[in-house]
Amino acid sequence: MQILVNSREMKECDHNTITHFQMPSLVLMERAALGVWEEIKNRGLDCSKVLVACGLGNNGGDGLAVARLLHQAGAGVTILLDWKEEKASEETKHQFEIVRKYGIPVTTKLPRQDYTLVIDALFGIGLAREVTGRFREWLEALNECSGYKLAIDIPSGISGDNGQVLGCGFRADLTVTFAYVKTGLLLHPGLEYAGDVVVKDIGIDESSWLLKQPLAYAPERADLSRLPERKPCSNKGTFGHVLVIAGKRNMSGAAFFSGKAAAVTGCGLVKIFTEDSNRVILQQQFPEAILETWSREELGTGGISESRGREEAGADGFSVKLEKSLRWADAVVLGPGLGTEGTAGRIVKEALTMASVPVILDADALNLMAEDPKILEKASGKAIITPHLGEMGRLTGQKVQEIRQNITSIARNYAKEHNVICICKDARTVTALPEGRYYINTSGNQGMATAGAGDVLTGVLAGLIAQGMAMEEAAPLGVFLHGLAGDAIREETGCYGMLATDIIEGIRRVTRGPEGRIQKGIM
Repeated sequence: MQILVNSREMKECDHNTITHFQMPSLVLMERAALGVWEEIKNRGLDCSKVLVACGLGNNGGDGLAVARLLHQAGAGVTILLDWKEEKASEETKHQFEIVRKYGIPVTTKLPRQDYTLVIDALFGIGLAREVTGRFREWLEALNECSGYKLAIDIPSGISGDNGQVLGCGFRADLTVTFAYVKTGLLLHPGLEYAGDVVVKDIGIDESSWLLKQPLAYAPERADLSRLPERKPCSNKGTFGHVLVIAGKRNMSGAAFFSGKAAAVTGCGLVKIFTEDSNRVILQQQFPEAILETWSREELGTGGISESRGREEAGADGFSVKLEKSLRWADAVVLGPGLGTEGTAGRIVKEALTMASVPVILDADALNLMAEDPKILEKASGKAIITPHLGEMGRLTGQKVQEIRQNITSIARNYAKEHNVICICKDARTVTALPEGRYYINTSGNQGMATAGAGDVLTGVLAGLIAQGMAMEEAAPLGVFLHGLAGDAIREETGCYGMLATDIIEGIRRVTRGPEGRIQKGIM
């Protein structure tokens, strides 16, 4: 897992490195500048005419050091800087004296000419207010300049915490950041301003946390090695049972997508618990699945109530079937295609009350939760919820735009308050655990904005959990695998033509590679 940091955590690591380990701040600044210069050389960027825009904080000091390295290498460099010594950091004052003695041109007015390379070092990760006045004019003008655009640490005007644009932001082709990726570089719209992101080591590492644990992570391809191992001496019972409780009349597709995805992800057996009108089509679509169907007549007027035990609750037949299937399962998918009318609420409540294994709630189960928040209390801390932004809005009473702007904090607060794993789905899906850890997913693409993709995700999660993976590990890894599946199939389908069934095929393509724990047989 790749460690991510917000602005406060990065400042703490920087402070600890300087004060606890006695690493001089100027050394860190020099290493940052060398990292930027190294990337410029590695990419073969044209340095014949370079503009470096610097602020008065340490980000500006980094920029001044980069300008000096470029000047020493023979580049034509101009520094854009409104120098006010009393407002500059001590390190930036030092760097300014160096560039002054080297005679590097400094201007306070944006030169109206063409450049081959424009470097942004105006503001660092500490920016917390909207960019206005002269600096906004500078950023707008820098964006209009010709030439390759490079941001140091983070594009100026972008929040290091949530990726929001603070009035105006620098649009970079490349961002060279230091020590760790900042969360704001991975979240929209910040990631659109960052361009390519490269992390450079400047001497700040996990020691700089002083035994404090990071809270944010991003799964990487190497994490696929943690997928459940498939040993040669095994059978279908070895890899667990997934129960999919989904699909009302004319909604069999949701049950199919979840069940098929669970099977393709590796679980041994899938049972679909669905309305009897779906039997024939599911037998044709997915003959590998076990079917347990119910009729509306079976539902009757029974069900679990505070005054009746499980044995009595099963007297109407439906509850008997449901409880038997739940005892069989190692993981449960609950909600896709169930609807919210009539008996759906009873199905969700009874399933959560009876289940003693992890339950993944999606779609209509979430809509029912929004109507009756007490439903979730029946899950006993063994639940994963997978809302998209609209569903998250109904659960929290917040507007979609507000959630998108604060997706990490809102997902984390919900997970903690309700003792669930919250997977808040967006272009950058956030998985939040109750104890505070969270994960930002970087796989996937816009082609996955298609009907049934969420049902596929629930199946992937259930498939991993049924094979013995802990919920806390399966949730972020399942989201990552789901996104990789969409990436694997995109070359074939494109972003316009991708379907949920294509994503299922993408799962096969990802897991049959060397990272997917495929065991070699004896030939």
